[in-house]
Amino acid sequence: MIITPKPEDPEVQILSKEFEKRGYNVKYFVPSTIKVKIKISHFQEQFEELDPFAALVRGFGAAPTQKIFFRLDLLSAIEEYGIKLINSRESLEIASDKFLTSIYLERYKIPTPKTIICENPNDAIEAFEELGGDIVLKPLYGSKGVGITRINDKGFAENVIYTLSQLNEIFYLQEFIEHFNRDIRILVLGDKAIAGMYRVSDNWKTNIHAGARMEPLELTEELKTLAIKAAKITKTEIAGVDIVESEKGLLVLEVNSIPGFTALQKVTEINLAEEIVSYFLENTKV
Repeated sequence: MIITPKPEDPEVQILSKEFEKRGYNVKYFVPSTIKVKIKISHFQEQFEELDPFAALVRGFGAAPTQKIFFRLDLLSAIEEYGIKLINSRESLEIASDKFLTSIYLERYKIPTPKTIICENPNDAIEAFEELGGDIVLKPLYGSKGVGITRINDKGFAENVIYTLSQLNEIFYLQEFIEHFNRDIRILVLGDKAIAGMYRVSDNWKTNIHAGARMEPLELTEELKTLAIKAAKITKTEIAGVDIVESEKGLLVLEVNSIPGFTALQKVTEINLAEEIVSYFLENTKV
């Protein structure tokens, strides 16, 4: 079973075909369509048609916070009834929440940019100054670079922060790290760093969805060790670890628990879908 908000997603289809090549019949679980009946009927009976032994989680969809929590609860319920999830519900909770990710990385001494999270807009203005007056403001939840803003002007910072405060937003501020418009994405499977790439942009945003281009990268032992450690600390078996090279050394920006792989596939000869499916099957005791 694959848990995904979009069964038609190209990467989901690539993984499905890899499972089918090995003789497995893939079925999809779409979190937004589920109706849970908690009565006499057993919750697990609602999965009889799917009959999964395990599920590869490829997302639960962009949604308001309340729905995110409900969909995470669904994953908890699935695990409670003995269905192995990769990645686990705990991993998805940590990696989908930038605050939690930062806490785990800081707790275990993984080098990351200085970060301040707060609710009060006045605290956020102070944080802007404390972080050097050049920050990246990020939504607590989100991916693909959506909603991320660089701010290096105090007046603009005040306008943005007070506007967001009217929407009851949490402020996640991170010092801007000069990276010369380039960062690194590494795909980690368990205790192995499988492949990596440079993401190079014409501006400071290096997300592929923001127009960055891919360049091949030969992984060093330092990069492998850092990426594997960051993934393990955030309890993420299949991870996309984002790292930036800076004057301070290597810094981990994020750990993604639903990493895309089609961009990386373009700059590596390793069959990434094959590696992901092999890892999943080997670690679900099929």
